[in-house]
Amino acid sequence: MKTTTIGLSILALASFSPSVLFAQSNDPCESKESNFEMRECYTKEQKRVNSEADSLVKKIAANFRKEAQDPTDGEAAIVIKKAATAVLRSQIAWKAYRDQHCQAVELSWTTGSGAGTAYEQCMFELGKDRVHDLQGFLQPAP
Repeated sequence: MKTTTIGLSILALASFSPSVLFAQSNDPCESKESNFEMRECYTKEQKRVNSEADSLVKKIAANFRKEAQDPTDGEAAIVIKKAATAVLRSQIAWKAYRDQHCQAVELSWTTGSGAGTAYEQCMFELGKDRVHDLQGFLQPAP
């Protein structure tokens, strides 16, 4: 019985594809049939979501700068201007992390045909998470 359970577990693990390893809800590419279709989809989606993250960062920084123009509180304005700069710098640092992390994911596939798909999917998933985090800056404080 124990051998069968272990064998089934190994069989289940061996059947994982890149989409299963990174799968999260709302994955627009999970229904693709082939590795080529999945990679093509993730390439398109990661470009879209990472562009959205860049746009959100610019919008957040602009909002901070606009808020810093309020002449009634000079000390707060200084801190808010620093927040604008910090969010722009955080995007640069986040991109460096994203690129290094996803390269590690890709290289972990060694010469497998799923390496490129795993990379694009990683870029998509991290971008999606970044957009979610950035959207928190645009929500009104409780």
